[in-house]
Amino acid sequence: MRAGLKRGFTLVEILVVLSLVGVLALPFTNMFMFGVRGSQDNAEHVLAYNLARDKMEEIKGLPFELVKSDYENFRDVYQDRQGFDEPYYNDSAFENYFSDVFTDESLKDSDQRMTWNRLKIAYPKTYLRNLQTYPPDYLNYRRVVKVERITESAMPSKMKKVTVLVFDKEGKKIAELATLIGQHK
Repeated sequence: MRAGLKRGFTLVEILVVLSLVGVLALPFTNMFMFGVRGSQDNAEHVLAYNLARDKMEEIKGLPFELVKSDYENFRDVYQDRQGFDEPYYNDSAFENYFSDVFTDESLKDSDQRMTWNRLKIAYPKTYLRNLQTYPPDYLNYRRVVKVERITESAMPSKMKKVTVLVFDKEGKKIAELATLIGQHK
């Protein structure tokens, strides 16, 4: 070898190494992206279950006779509103529209604002507290309470099954909590 001759990497060698690094890094990139998506999904589920749990705790503190479904308590928020006949007359349709979760951003929508104004009048009679807005993180959630009486033979019902459902903005159910509430004497 001659003195002063320096040996370096050729362009082909550099491209081969970069290709190999790229091929080896691809699974790690996918794994990282999967982890990020999983973290976002987990955060959404945590918020949804917190909404459900908060409502369930609120219901547990009510007198037995006040424990009713949102349809029974709040269907009047859709009364006399153009385009909302179906949720007023049909409890399944009501479940697709109703929510007691409002943020400052959601109240910019006129339909949401009208629901809020009507709901905040009825809410204290039902839940014995004022309706409040939620932080911006809750913008894309809806919450609905369903209550079924548990009947056994000819005995008057002393049990109710309470289910709290939380939906995302596409209407997909992402949280559901249920419990039995009994009337004790």
